[in-house]
Order: sequence, then C-alpha cells, then structure tokens
Amino acid sequence: MDKTIAALVIALQVVTQVFASTIVVSQPGTTDQEKLSRHISFLYNQTVKLENFINSHVANETKKQELLGEISSVKNILDQAKNTLAAGDLNQTRELIRQASSELRAIALQLTKEIRERAQERKQRFIEAEIRALTNQVAALSRVAEKFKSLGADVSNVTSLLTSASNLLSQAQTSLKNNDTAKALQLLAQAREQIKQAEKSIRDLATQLRARQVQKDLEHFVNATQRIYERLEKFAPNIAQMFKNWSDTRIKEVQSLISQGKNVEALLKLRQSFFEMNHVVAGLMELGRVENTLREAENIAKVIRTCNATLASQIDSKVQEIRGAMNNKDLQKVHELMGELRQLMAQSRFACRPARKK
Repeated sequence: MDKTIAALVIALQVVTQVFASTIVVSQPGTTDQEKLSRHISFLYNQTVKLENFINSHVANETKKQELLGEISSVKNILDQAKNTLAAGDLNQTRELIRQASSELRAIALQLTKEIRERAQERKQRFIEAEIRALTNQVAALSRVAEKFKSLGADVSNVTSLLTSASNLLSQAQTSLKNNDTAKALQLLAQAREQIKQAEKSIRDLATQLRARQVQKDLEHFVNATQRIYERLEKFAPNIAQMFKNWSDTRIKEVQSLISQGKNVEALLKLRQSFFEMNHVVAGLMELGRVENTLREAENIAKVIRTCNATLASQIDSKVQEIRGAMNNKDLQKVHELMGELRQLMAQSRFACRPARKK
C-alpha cells in the first residue's frame, strides 16, 4: 500500500477512534495545549494527504471540486482551532477539532470507490511485474538447461518443470486480463513453486557435472599437500610428518569414494579437505613454533646449569609441562605455559653474570 492509500486508511480507521475522543497520545507531562496543538497538526497533515489523493485519483470533475471544497472547509476549521488555542479557549478548540474530525472522516468515506480502484490498479501492476520477472527467470533457467544438455546432463526434469511454469504464467496473464486477480495470484504461486524446483534440479545437475572432474581435483589436492609437506620438512620434520599423515588419510578417503562411483560424495569430501587444509597448516605451524621454542629453552638450560642449576631446572620443568599439555591437545594451557617459559628464558640472560663487587 502506497503512502496515499495508507493516509486514507488512517483517515478511515484512526480518525474514527482518535478524533472522536480529542485525546492525543502524548508523552507524560504534556500540557493540554500541547496535546491539542499536536492533534491539530495531525489532522492538518491528513487533510493535505486527502487533498493530494483527490487531485490525483478522482476522475469525476464535479465530485473532485465538491470534495476539494469540503477539504477547504476542514482547513478553515483547523485554522480557527489554531486561533482559539492561541487565545487560550481550550473548550472551543476541542469543539472545532471534533467538527474537523467528523468532516474529514466524511470526506474519506466518500473516497471508498477510488481507494478500491487504486488498490486494484496496484495489485494488477504487481501481478504484471511478477509475471515479467518469472518469465525472465524461466528463460534464464532454460538457457542453463540447454548448456547442461550440451555437456551430457539429463535435463528432462528441468525442462518439464519450466514448461509447466511457463504455462501457469500464461494462465495468470489471461486471468489478469479478465480482472480475476485472485486466480492470477494463485497461478503465480504455483509457477514460483515449479521454478523453485527447477532451480534445485539445476543445482543438483551442476554438482553432478562438477563431480565428473573430481579426479582432476584430487590430483590438485595431492600436488598441493605435497608442496606443503616439502616446505615443512625443511625446517620441521616432525610437523611435516604429522601433516603428511593427515593428508594421506584424506586422499585415501576420496580415492575410496571415487572407486565406488560416489563422485558427488568425493567432491564434497575434497572441498571439505581443502577447507580443513588451511586450518591444519596454521595449527601445525603454530606447533612448529612452539617446538622450536622448547628446543631453544632446553639448550639454554644446559648452558646455564653449571652457574644457575635452580633456573635450569625450572626451565626443564616448564618444558615438560608444555609437552604434556601438547600431548593432551590443551592449546589454552600451552599458551599459558609458553608465557611462563618465556619469562624464565628472559631471566636466563643474567643467570651466569658474575655478581658486582661493592
């Protein structure tokens, strides 16, 4: 519903309830003068909206002029209400508001026919727009179906659904020409459902076509994991082996699905594996940094043991705690202990310095 129609609905419904009482809903503490002033402003705004609607949608010139004359009368009454309010005569102001409310409602009631015609016009335009949009969608999906057919896909289900949708849209157009908007809307809903099913069928076909290339995707995954493994092996052999164990398992799972003819499942497993690979690599790199720090800490402990056995023992103990947390896969504990280990390693810089003479 557009703004003009909404304004008229307000005039027909809200005016009946609110205007009759002359009590405007306001914030607590609002004075009677302020309430009445807001009430007058509200009525004036509705009057202007009705006036605009009359000028735009009343075709009968005699009726239009009569209604505009009544609108002018309402405006005069509201102007009087403003003056009496300014003079402090609240009772007279209320009476004028009641009069304006009554006349405004009477005007709105005379526009029932135009309101219905306007609503019908908007409904028809909406249906026409929907028919065009869905017709274009059917055409676009048909082009996709033809492309898939050229690639060897069975598009008979898609074609059947799109043909059905096209027929329903033609029927909706006929119903609209006969001014049967209810039937047209019903046919539109049915056409949308057919198109929705066709879209799903096309997505399934796309996955199936894509799955035919799953062997190439697997080769790409194997090459990618091999490159990562070779880089890891240069500086973190243990981490590299952990990564290889993970990737080999995934490759075997995909190969098993392909050998069973489950190409779609294999494709989904590969997509998941590519996604997981980034997280696995990030996690392994973090573990590699931790492992390097632990080895560095162990070397420091060996160096300072002769001059500060206590600190060396503390470092060794902390290293063991961290290894235990890693074995338990308690990453939060690993991070906490790593902070403590770095503090001990910082102290080791001064562990073997000779004491200053006083």
